[in-house]
This record gives sequence, C-alpha cells and structure tokens, in this order.
Amino acid sequence: MIKRYILNTPVLTDYGLYRFSKIGIDEARVLAQKATSAVGHAGAAEALSRILGIEVRVNRMEVVMNPGDMAVVLRLKKRLPEGKVLNAEETLKIPYELGKLERIE
Repeated sequence: MIKRYILNTPVLTDYGLYRFSKIGIDEARVLAQKATSAVGHAGAAEALSRILGIEVRVNRMEVVMNPGDMAVVLRLKKRLPEGKVLNAEETLKIPYELGKLERIE
C-alpha cells in the first residue's frame, strides 16, 4: 500500500533511490490530502497548516518510506542555529520551498 506523509524537513528515511523535486503550493495541497503527518514540531505543524490549508498535527513518528511512498516536505532555505525551535510566525518569515520526496526503489 502506497503511503503519503507530510514532513517538516527533507530526510531520507531508509536506503534506496529517491527523487526530490520542488512543487508549488497547489500541488502540495493536493498531495497533502489524506497524508499522515510526521511533523515533529508545533511551530512547523502550524505553519504547514496555514500553507496547505489543512490541519497538520504534531506527530513525532518514525517514517520508513517504501518504494512508491511519497511525502510533501517543507524545506527551509536557511540553516537554523543549533537547538533553535521556531514558532509558526518565525517559520513563515524564513524563505522556504515545498517539495515532493518520492522513494523510487
């Protein structure tokens, strides 16, 4: 069964072949429908809720993507200081992109 996730950072969840591509907000909103949140921080979850127009819950779960699985990913374009945790407003002030992470094999 193919699974969809929402992630607050691009991460390779297991060994394999992946494709990571930049997507627009409209595509992200479609792909995020019925996806399982694996967003581990409240600020990122609230920011993603605002961006995607759906409720994204905090869910600190371990994700292991299998071939065919995909994820909508929030990619911040700035590295944060060590240990810094952002709230939604701070997250949305940082330049970001949305991506689609697909496990190919």
